[in-house]
Amino acid sequence: MKHRVIVACGVVLAAAQPALAAALLPGSSGKEPYTVDASKLDYFEKEQKLVYTGDVIATQGQTKVRGSVMTIYLDKSGAGGQQDVRRVELKGPVTVVQKDKVGTGNSGVYDKPENKWYLIGNVTLTQGATVTQGDKLIYDLGTGRATVTGGARTVLTPRDSTRDAARDTKEKQ
Repeated sequence: MKHRVIVACGVVLAAAQPALAAALLPGSSGKEPYTVDASKLDYFEKEQKLVYTGDVIATQGQTKVRGSVMTIYLDKSGAGGQQDVRRVELKGPVTVVQKDKVGTGNSGVYDKPENKWYLIGNVTLTQGATVTQGDKLIYDLGTGRATVTGGARTVLTPRDSTRDAARDTKEKQ
């Protein structure tokens, strides 16, 4: 059976109740609720971490992340003793879907102090007909910049100019 934990108005509906003031997923905002669906949730109070297992799906706004295990590490530095998310780790295969972009990799990490998402191992980034592959993808949430390293290779598929010309002619008629 799947369990759902929703972070709304900065509160996780679980024993930890951490405050989330920032966007945790690429392309989302801190004002949108953060939802995690999984088969199981374990909360470790002493270690200040949440471990979701079994077909994990995290959603925030239009962005969705999938993995087999998601571990959220908390930090008690929030105001009033509230806990903030400081790090999220995903074991894969990991898939990140944001609008027309799809990223896949063996594992994923969100590092709050750096405000970056990482996809690691056998990374593929697809946007439309463009496919980029490499060993590691770094997505800076602040700038919206994606960097692929480790033998980066991109395949650009040009539009079919014959078909496009025929479509353009038909639209003018």
